[in-house]
Amino acid sequence: MATYITKRLLQAVLVLLGITAVVFFVLNLTGDPVELMLPPTATLDDIAAFRADHGFDDPIIVQYGRFLKGLCVGDFGTSYYYDEPALDLVLERLPATLELTLASLFMALIWGIPAGIISAVKRNSKTDVLVRIIALVGQCIPVFWLGIMMIMLFAVELHWLPTAGRGTFWHLVMPAFCLGVFTSASITRLLRSGMIDIMGKDFIRVARAKGLSQKVVVIKHAFKNAISSVLTLLGLQVAALLGGAVITETVFAWPGIGRLAVESIHNRDFMVVEAVVIVMALGFVLINLIVDILYSIIDPRVSY
Repeated sequence: MATYITKRLLQAVLVLLGITAVVFFVLNLTGDPVELMLPPTATLDDIAAFRADHGFDDPIIVQYGRFLKGLCVGDFGTSYYYDEPALDLVLERLPATLELTLASLFMALIWGIPAGIISAVKRNSKTDVLVRIIALVGQCIPVFWLGIMMIMLFAVELHWLPTAGRGTFWHLVMPAFCLGVFTSASITRLLRSGMIDIMGKDFIRVARAKGLSQKVVVIKHAFKNAISSVLTLLGLQVAALLGGAVITETVFAWPGIGRLAVESIHNRDFMVVEAVVIVMALGFVLINLIVDILYSIIDPRVSY
């Protein structure tokens, strides 16, 4: 196990290095940040002096090397727009994104797991058809459209929930629901498929032949063996929720790192965008490593 974890951590370093290279060079193709930071009245001499002071007149590969050197000591650079350390801005917004992500994941689990179990147990019934239709719609509906419709209905028309922002529990309801719909639908469909496959196995027939109740057979035997695939999905979905928060946070004006990334892209604030992407990528790698370890605990047949 220790060898596997060490190998995965080394792979994570290479992944993060590749991500920094892609994002850094792509962002530098979008425009010159000097145009944003200096007023329109700046002279050519002012622009040249500013470039020299901030290293913008160096070759792009030199700028990238300087950026990597800073990363090694935890320095992500200074925001061009806010004039603050980029990493501090990201860490300041990170709790809001984690709050939204965990809330949406909780919502997805409390809806997705019971729906998947019921759909599998009542296979081909009217209940099963209804659950499958709802899950299909949940995976197809655009998050931004759902968010706008919920704002129009529950905030503008009914005045039940706040329109946007962060503060109380009620501010969290609509963005968490919108962000968790796709994950909930994915859990439902995957769990239903896994349980239907397992419930046709011989050991399930043996369990029923022993006289075990339907509840024990479904939960202790079928669900326990099907949950491993759901755990793998959750590892991917948690990372996807962090990325999907970009749209949700923008629609609901939620002050997280997703909204910060969108604002920084518009402002050509390269350092902040790099910091957001690297933090998200690091979270993705760590979550998948944790899932792999938990997978071996749940299913002892897995070896590394």
